[in-house]
Amino acid sequence: MRKPLGRAALVAIGATAALGLAGGPASAAATTWTVTPASPTFSALSTNTVLDLNGIPLTCPTATAGGTLFNATGNPGHVGNISSAAFGTAANPCDSPVGPVSPVAITTPPWKLNGVSYAAATGTTTGFIGGVNANLTVLTCSFKVTGSVHITYRNSTGILTVSSTAARQLTVSNASPGCAGITANGDHPTFSAAYKVRAPAGATGSPRIVGT
Repeated sequence: MRKPLGRAALVAIGATAALGLAGGPASAAATTWTVTPASPTFSALSTNTVLDLNGIPLTCPTATAGGTLFNATGNPGHVGNISSAAFGTAANPCDSPVGPVSPVAITTPPWKLNGVSYAAATGTTTGFIGGVNANLTVLTCSFKVTGSVHITYRNSTGILTVSSTAARQLTVSNASPGCAGITANGDHPTFSAAYKVRAPAGATGSPRIVGT
């Protein structure tokens, strides 16, 4: 005996709705990122910055950065722009086992600081810096490094920790002939640093970044 079409359609619709309620993907609410003090400028200093090229550490005794922080919504949420960055100074230049290193950061357009998740228990933001762009020279070797790096920022310490991961990595390009044995196009150097962040720039206090 044939089942009435109307009843069959209602059964199918009901089953589909039940599946949607039981196992359908839930839409996650976008994170609201709040930065205090409001819309601050910031400055940052690292005293232990290393770019590792195939086992060759390029070490900078000082590294600085500056820019602006602001509120945002999203995952990721664009919470800051890094509009200046420098590695080493005339008095304390960057160095490596094969010779002095001269990094020049290109921050136009600015590098973007993004928050992805927030752990309220520890006051820690996890995210990444995108748009990283720098030219480096080591002896007769010159090359470009671009890409993104992983970050964590803890409100209680004001420390922005930067590192490379499989998902957030840097890539070498424009390697000159003098780079043979040092690096080559397509290499992925690792980067590590711990920046103490101050806001407003030059102040003694550190910013708070909170995601809700």
